Amino acid sequence: MSSFGEIIRTQRLQQNVPLRVVAAAIEIDSTLLSRLELGERFPTDEQLKRFAAYFQVPLEELAAQLIADRIIAAYGNESVTMKAAAIVQERIAEFGDKRKKKPKR
Repeated sequence: MSSFGEIIRTQRLQQNVPLRVVAAAIEIDSTLLSRLELGERFPTDEQLKRFAAYFQVPLEELAAQLIADRIIAAYGNESVTMKAAAIVQERIAEFGDKRKKKPKR
């Protein structure tokens, strides 16, 4: 599965757009865009929205990739990280089930 940076780089290359053109459209400098593509930095929420709009990629897809990248950067690619991800998935499912059972006002 691709990282946020890989997705952005792939989109840029498929559209044959130079780094400087994308950077200008997103309102960042070319150096920052290069670091984002390499996974050395993460975009702000506003930059993330601009990337989604520019490349016409669903914001939710990019945001999910970015969250995954941040988790891996913070906790590493360890078995305990995978276990934690499974726990999060279970808790989110439970939260969704609880929301469905609450009576609407």
